[in-house]
Amino acid sequence: MTMWGRADSEYQCTLTPGTLAKAGRELREDPDTRLLEVKTLRKRVEKIPGLKSRTDLEFLLAVLRAAKFDQERAYQSVKRHYEVRSDVSVFADLKPTRVRHFLEQGLMEVLEERNRDGCRVVILRGGRWEPGRYPVDDVIKLVYLILMQVSKEEESQVHGVHLIATLADTCWRHVADVTPSTARKGLLMIQEAIPIRLKRVDFTDEPGYFAAFFALIKQFMKDKLLKRITMHGDKLNKLHDVISPDFLPTDLGGKLPLCSNKKWTENFLSSDSLYEEDNKYGYVNMALNSEQTTSRSGDAGIEGLGGTFRKLDV
Repeated sequence: MTMWGRADSEYQCTLTPGTLAKAGRELREDPDTRLLEVKTLRKRVEKIPGLKSRTDLEFLLAVLRAAKFDQERAYQSVKRHYEVRSDVSVFADLKPTRVRHFLEQGLMEVLEERNRDGCRVVILRGGRWEPGRYPVDDVIKLVYLILMQVSKEEESQVHGVHLIATLADTCWRHVADVTPSTARKGLLMIQEAIPIRLKRVDFTDEPGYFAAFFALIKQFMKDKLLKRITMHGDKLNKLHDVISPDFLPTDLGGKLPLCSNKKWTENFLSSDSLYEEDNKYGYVNMALNSEQTTSRSGDAGIEGLGGTFRKLDV
């Protein structure tokens, strides 16, 4: 049995045949060895000094898919996930109902329909954040929770996530509150702590000063992410080529009211207990993880284990 009370053998894959074929092509996923890969990663994670990690299939399979079933890369991802989460200013006692007010304001929403490539579409509206009322760390909490919820969806694990950041109604106060250290924290979280494939990022309605701000924060972005970013301004035709206006809200040139995917939001807000359980995991003593190896030492526990091992691409 796993820590979350369900045996691996009880797992039922929910991927459609087309998505399963894509997982094989792009992620090297093999249904015949999937559970062996999970078991191998679990054994290695259980040997990380000082770490009490989730080892349930749901979490480890999401990590493996994000790492394209590269055992070394997945192992490092689990470590980074909990290292990033050691920042108690953001990650202490996190659960969906703590960000309900942001969802009611429309700061973020998850669309019901996916884009043309199957990606789950997530919208962030920077202008709906009130910096004088809520610190930027609260926005980071919201982004983390939403993307972690999306990462639980098997279809999204394979197809990835499409993030649309609309900057309409933002002002200099919004930018001033996002310091370089804060930007680094948020981007580190997105790129290192969440088991998702961020396949596309679109910015719309960027203010004139955004170019200078972006030049400051892009130093914290990996080249892969930078190549996936598109700036649209107020011309949305290229965005509409990726997802039809029929499935977009009106503020993105679409036909839907804002925050129309009530079912997803309700399911998210009703999942506090899962996040309360998740909050029990992490590094018990960060000093125990002070070794900076790439798991070539005995703690890797790779001898005699099955699974796919490749050179880590960092």
